[in-house]
Amino acid sequence: MLKAYKYRIYPTKEQITLIEKHFGSTRFLYNYFLEYRQKAYAKGNQKVGYMVTQAELTKLKKLKEYEWLNECGSQSLQMALRDLDSAYSRFFKKQGAYPKFKSKKHTSQSFTAPQNIKLASNRVYLPKFTKDGIKVKLHREMPNNAVLKQATVSRQNNQYFVSILIDDGNTIPKPTKAKNAVGLDMGLTDLIITSDGVKYSNNKYFVKSQQKLKKLQRRLSKKKKGSKNRQKAKLRVQKLHTKITNQRKDNLHKISNEITNQYDIICLETLNVKGMIKNHKLAKSIADVAWGEFMRQLEYKASWRGKTIIKIDQWFPSSQICSYCGASTGKKPLNVRKFDCPECHKKDIDRDINASINIRNYGLGQIDNRNTAGTVEV
Repeated sequence: MLKAYKYRIYPTKEQITLIEKHFGSTRFLYNYFLEYRQKAYAKGNQKVGYMVTQAELTKLKKLKEYEWLNECGSQSLQMALRDLDSAYSRFFKKQGAYPKFKSKKHTSQSFTAPQNIKLASNRVYLPKFTKDGIKVKLHREMPNNAVLKQATVSRQNNQYFVSILIDDGNTIPKPTKAKNAVGLDMGLTDLIITSDGVKYSNNKYFVKSQQKLKKLQRRLSKKKKGSKNRQKAKLRVQKLHTKITNQRKDNLHKISNEITNQYDIICLETLNVKGMIKNHKLAKSIADVAWGEFMRQLEYKASWRGKTIIKIDQWFPSSQICSYCGASTGKKPLNVRKFDCPECHKKDIDRDINASINIRNYGLGQIDNRNTAGTVEV
C-alpha cells in the first residue's frame, strides 16, 4: 500500500533560498504551460499534453532568458507539468474544476521530487540537496521494508515540511466481512452524529480564536508595508491560523480513526460543501467544521482497513423521514431539533439521530455488494 509520512524540516538559510527557488520555478512552469495549453486549445489543437509540454520545457531551459530554471532539479520541474496534466485530466473527467493559475502570494507552496530520495541520520536527501541533506524531525518511524517513492517539500506559512510517499510492502487488505454498519449525519451544532446515538461535539476552533485573530490582524493592518515589524506581525497571524488548522485536523483524525476502527460499513451524505459555503450566514461555521477534510480522512482510512464507505445521494431527504415508520414529515427549519411524527405518533424524535439512522438504512438498502472495500456512491 502507498502511504505518506509528513515530517517537519529545518533547512538552513542557503537551503531555504534553494527551496524557494524550486517553489518559484515549478509555479512559473505550471502557469506558463497552463497559458500555453489554453492558447493551443483556443486554436483547436486538442493534442497538447504532457509529452508536448515536456519537449517545450527542454527548449525553454536552453534559452538564456530562462537559464535560472537549471538551478532546480529537472525532475521537480517535470512534475509541475505532470501536475498540470493531471489537473486537466480531472477536469475532462468531470472530477474537478478547470485548472487555475497559481499565486506566489499563497501561504502554501510546494514542489515534488519523484525519485532519488534518501533518509539517514535525521536528514532527508533530495536532488540538489544531496551534499548535507535537510535536517528533519522523524517523529514517526517508517516500516523497515518501506520503498521511498517520492517526496513533496511544502511551506505552510513560515514552516517547512516534507511528505514522503512510501510503498510499505503490504498488500491492500481484503474486504472485511461486514458485521456492523453506521450512518453519519454531519451538522453544525454537533460535528458528527452516528446512528447509534453518539454525538461528536463541534469544538469551533476558529470561533474560539476569533477575538485573538481579530486583534492580531488589526495590529498587522497598522504596520508600515515592507517593514520588519509588519513581517513579524504577519507571522503572528500565520502562526495562529496554523494552530487552528492543526487543532481541527487532530480532532478529525481522532474521530475518523475511531469510526473506521469500530464499523465495517459507513454510510454518509454526499455534501456539496462549495455550494453550501455560499450561504453567507453559515459560511464561517461550515468552513470551521471542515466536512470535506473529514470525508477525505474517512475514505483513505477505510481503504487501509478493508472497510466500506457508502456515499448516498445528496438529495436524499434524511431529516424529513421518520426512522420509525418511514413516513415523510416535511421540511423543517434548522432551529427545530426534535419533532413528533404525525403517522406513528412517536414523540420527541431527535432530528440528527433520526437523519443518521435514515442514512444508514438508505445506504444499506441501495448497495448489493456490501463487502467492497473503499468508497461506493449510490
